[in-house]
Amino acid sequence: MPKVSLIIPTYNRSHYVGEAIDSVLGQTFKDLEIIIVDDGSTDNTKQVLKNYASSIYYIFQEKKGRAEARNKGIMAAKGEYIAFLDDDDIWLPNKLEKQIIFLDAHPNIGLVHTFTEVIDECGRLLEKETRNRLKLYKEAMRIGYTYAGMSQLCVMFISTVMVRKECLNKVGLFDSRTESFEDWDFYLRFALKYRIDTIPEPLVKSRIHQKQSTRVEFTQGRIGTSMKHLSLLGSHPDFSSGNRIRHNFYVHLASAYYIDMQFTMFRIYVLKILKLNPLSLFCSRLGIHFLMAMLPSNLIQKIQKVYH
Repeated sequence: MPKVSLIIPTYNRSHYVGEAIDSVLGQTFKDLEIIIVDDGSTDNTKQVLKNYASSIYYIFQEKKGRAEARNKGIMAAKGEYIAFLDDDDIWLPNKLEKQIIFLDAHPNIGLVHTFTEVIDECGRLLEKETRNRLKLYKEAMRIGYTYAGMSQLCVMFISTVMVRKECLNKVGLFDSRTESFEDWDFYLRFALKYRIDTIPEPLVKSRIHQKQSTRVEFTQGRIGTSMKHLSLLGSHPDFSSGNRIRHNFYVHLASAYYIDMQFTMFRIYVLKILKLNPLSLFCSRLGIHFLMAMLPSNLIQKIQKVYH
């Protein structure tokens, strides 16, 4: 039985997936299985993967989305630990080794993730984006990778994550109803059951390119996950920090509805935020957005266009 099962979901990324697999084969830690779940690719992904036939376990499914592809991989996994890698990202050579040493030494930790470097389509380091992400990592660590903390700010990328497989018996799998932000939902549910920790080193190269989730998918995923967890709060009234968590999800909803230009919904959630914490209007961009939302929609569109 392998120590680690690695799951790579892929869909029409024949130009990237080989580089992702190569970064796994180049790991200093070797006791692992590589599970590739092809989510109905229509390009030449299958041909590319034939070059790695002796090194991977290949699963094909009709297109069902990233979450369902990861779940299929989890169900096939045999390892004590499970790691994830998106098909357009790259691991640094000692990524697995450092995480395994950490989890072996900390049996009370259920999930550990790492920092990332940011690269472009051609694999070139994006220094400004990497610095900005580092600031977010530090802020997220200050707030904490608890349920309450991650309801406010969650800076964790799936390609950096390693979990104990046994933890998934209580946490469950990825929610296939949420195509974007399904990882945020997973981390939140994980934090309700187990501790999460960080190796504060960039051990993964995270790629930014034009064929990632669209703004609409991103916004709808943020709304869906926030709504799901507000409902969860309603069924668990014993949350000691319930109002803080509820406030955080209201902020996510207000921001998402503002971006989506659903200003009636935006104003509804701003009022909910102010009811819990009136100072919120002065502590973020919320106040500016609230004033903007009073303007005619066509004028807001022009302002946003200029801003972007």
